[in-house]
Amino acid sequence: GCSGVTRFQQLQPVMGNLICKPPGPTVKLDNKEKTLKYYAGMTCGGCSGAVTRIVTSIEGVRDVKCDVEQKEVVVIGTMDEKTVTEKLTKWGHKSSKEVKLLEQIQ
Repeated sequence: GCSGVTRFQQLQPVMGNLICKPPGPTVKLDNKEKTLKYYAGMTCGGCSGAVTRIVTSIEGVRDVKCDVEQKEVVVIGTMDEKTVTEKLTKWGHKSSKEVKLLEQIQ
């Protein structure tokens, strides 16, 4: 019925954005895959679930591994390191958890 049409109209701009990305940041990204390792004060599966959800939404991320016991997050892909750090830090502030970049492995 009508709801299908509305839902399609809502999807259109999103699909448009996916296809027509501004050339800016994409050009700057080197397409070499890198591994970023973060310390993130995760205390439970809820934390690691949130971190995984946040990080996988970032362009260029291929894989995310969360280790709650070690409080480590490993991010693999061609993503922009600043973006990942920014998003994880934001999550850390909101949930009063410490977040810091431990190392970047090329």
